[in-house]
Amino acid sequence: MVWYAELGLYLWLMFKDWLVSLIVMPFRYPKLLWILAPIWLSWFFAEFFQEKKGTSMGNATSNATVVLWGAVDWTKQSVALISEKLISGFLNISFRVMLISAIFAYGTFIAVLGIKGNKLIKKIGRVREVTYFIAVYTPIFYGVTPLTFRFFLGSLAFFPLFYYLIELIDKITPNPKPITQDEEEGKTEDLGLGPSTGIGPGPESGLGSNLGDLDLGKGKGNFKL
Repeated sequence: MVWYAELGLYLWLMFKDWLVSLIVMPFRYPKLLWILAPIWLSWFFAEFFQEKKGTSMGNATSNATVVLWGAVDWTKQSVALISEKLISGFLNISFRVMLISAIFAYGTFIAVLGIKGNKLIKKIGRVREVTYFIAVYTPIFYGVTPLTFRFFLGSLAFFPLFYYLIELIDKITPNPKPITQDEEEGKTEDLGLGPSTGIGPGPESGLGSNLGDLDLGKGKGNFKL
């Protein structure tokens, strides 16, 4: 078999492993739904009702809890599998520990950026990102997906496919009412038409009643209309 045919086969198997772990395994093994169902549901509503046009620093900071909770659950599952001798081998266990440590560091980093008000959090803390890494690796820690280099490489290689597919769906689907209403309220506030802006005539603004008291001259006298 020529090299490009072997490469194509390897890429196909890598894609298959990735797709099965991300979509098929949660339905084949219902115990995965205990952690993944709430994560996927929160992703759906946050993605299409909050972060459709980007995330805020507050949302991104709260997304850190998904990552940190995932790391805690992975630790619990790994300890259980090791104690039951369902997984063994120094490299296998070490790689699991490294993966848990990396995802925990990722969640902690997001939380720290949010506390400090660093705008980088808007790029690395979106709900689709944190959801992806928890969803794709969780089957490994529940012992239903083999931990192989091919799978790990595929999880990184196909992340852009997942990311930009969701981005495309965001662009071609109409905005839900909550986002439309938020945008309209934001435009109203920017124009200064809200009741608490102090712009425009009326008793709340104070502009109509105090306009005649504006000091437009060099002297101390008031300019009266």
